[in-house]
Amino acid sequence: MIREQWSGSEWEKYCRRLLSMRYDSNIQFIPARDGGDGGLEAFRFDGVGYQCYAPEDAYSLESQTTSQKRKMTKDLKRLCDDVEGTCRLLGDVQLHTWILMTPEFDSRSLIEHAQKKKRDVTVIVPRPKWLADDFKVLVITDEEFASERTRLLGQIETELHLDVPDPDESLWASSEGNEIANRVTTKLSVVPSLAADPEWLSEYRDEMLRVYFRGQAQMERLKVEYPPLHAAVERRLKSVVSTLTMTVSGMERPGTEVIETLVRRLAEDLKKDAPGLARVLCDEIAWHAVSSWLIRCPLRFRRAA
Repeated sequence: MIREQWSGSEWEKYCRRLLSMRYDSNIQFIPARDGGDGGLEAFRFDGVGYQCYAPEDAYSLESQTTSQKRKMTKDLKRLCDDVEGTCRLLGDVQLHTWILMTPEFDSRSLIEHAQKKKRDVTVIVPRPKWLADDFKVLVITDEEFASERTRLLGQIETELHLDVPDPDESLWASSEGNEIANRVTTKLSVVPSLAADPEWLSEYRDEMLRVYFRGQAQMERLKVEYPPLHAAVERRLKSVVSTLTMTVSGMERPGTEVIETLVRRLAEDLKKDAPGLARVLCDEIAWHAVSSWLIRCPLRFRRAA
C-alpha cells in the first residue's frame, strides 16, 4: 500500500480548514506557537476536542500505528497533568469527546488503545474538572468531512479534465529530448518482450514520452488554475516517487505489466485524494508521474536472462 505523506504543518492547516468550514464560529482553534497547544488543536463549545496528527514515519502499518498511539497517550496525559491550565483554556466547556484526527489508520489496535486511554482518564482521582461524565476517545480521518473535503479540493460541477494539445514529437528530436528518449529506451530494453520487438519498443517509448510531456503541461495548468488540487496531487506523487526506486529495484523481472500496475494504483489514489479530478485525468497524471520517474531515476534495471 502506498501511503500518502503529510508534514505535520500541512496536515494541521488542512484539518483546520475542514473544521472551520463545517463549524464556522462554533469552534475555537488553539495556537501552538506560544507554549504548545496543551494536547488540543481545537475545541467545539459543545464539548468536543480535536488533536490533528500526521505521523511522519508512516511508511508501514506498524510504524504508523505506534506513532499514533504514542501521540494519543502523550496529549491526553498533558491535558490531565495540567488540569488548571486545561480549565483556563476551555473556560466553562467540559469535554465529552477527544478526537485524534489523522490521515489514515488501518489497525483495530489503535481503537483498542483509544478505549484504554478513555478508561485511564476517567478513573483519575480527583476527577479533572474539564472532564465530562460520558468522556470518550475517538480516531477519525478526513473521510468524516467528505463534503468539506470535496469543496476544499476544488470539486466543480463536472469533474475536471485538462485538455491540452498533444506534444509534438519534435520535442524528443531535440538534443535534450533525444537524451531523454535514449534513457527511456535503455531502461525499457531490459523487458524481454520489448527487447525482442524493436518496433514495439519504439512505440512504447514514444507513448511514454508523449504522456511525460503532456503531463508536464497538465501539471502546470493545475498549479496555476486549481492550487488546492495541485497540492493534493503533488503530495501523493511525492510519497509514491520516494519509494518507487526501492520497490522496483527489488523485482526480479520488471516489465510492462509492473509499470501498468503502478500507474493503475497511483491513479486510484489520485482519484481518492482529489475527487475533483476526472478519472481520465488521474490516469494521465499517473502515467506522467511514472514516465517522469523512469526518465529521472538513477536506477539501472537488471537485464533479464
